[in-house]
Amino acid sequence: MAYYRLYVLSAPEGRFVGFEEIDAADDGEAVLRAEDFIGGRPLELWSGTRKVRAFPAVGERRG
Repeated sequence: MAYYRLYVLSAPEGRFVGFEEIDAADDGEAVLRAEDFIGGRPLELWSGTRKVRAFPAVGERRG
């Protein structure tokens, strides 16, 4: 297992406001787990000093 951090950023400033810890076998699994947190704030998934992926904020869905 590898250790990842999913950083939560403020929108639109992009300042750090918190993080979630993710344990995953590899980058692909970490990305899938990180997708569960996608919402109104941008996110960045990191493994140590390596940025794995950035996720933009999404607006509210209207039905």
